Amino acid sequence: MSFEASSTCKASLAWKANLAGRCLALAAGVLAVSAIFVSAIFVSAIFVAAIFVATPGLAQSTTINHDSAKARQMKEPSFQTREERLNAKPLDWNSTIGTPKPHTPTAAERKALQGAKPGSAGGGAPNPKAEEEARKLHPDDWK
Repeated sequence: MSFEASSTCKASLAWKANLAGRCLALAAGVLAVSAIFVSAIFVSAIFVAAIFVATPGLAQSTTINHDSAKARQMKEPSFQTREERLNAKPLDWNSTIGTPKPHTPTAAERKALQGAKPGSAGGGAPNPKAEEEARKLHPDDWK
């Protein structure tokens, strides 16, 4: 049994291959742009986190526990109807975080900082039961 391809069939296949190549190129471009976008978001998130860690006043907040006296005095908001949700006011972040106060180091803290040398901490002692645990978890390796 033999098949013969006509010129229209060959043209159709060439058109489909060209279309597939363009779709593949488009997908690669979208993937590259999304990778750049995600990495930019990641870098900006790290930058913002570093600002909050580096600035002591920004990282502090006030927590109101559900069972505290202050929480019992507060009225529970209702958002059951559409009108109540539309009339809801956004939180005033300045009143919820309070006013940041700069930390002034004590004399002992200042003295400790002056004598401190940059470096890293030494490693801890090894696990005394490491071999016993390894024999228990991997008995085939200890034959």
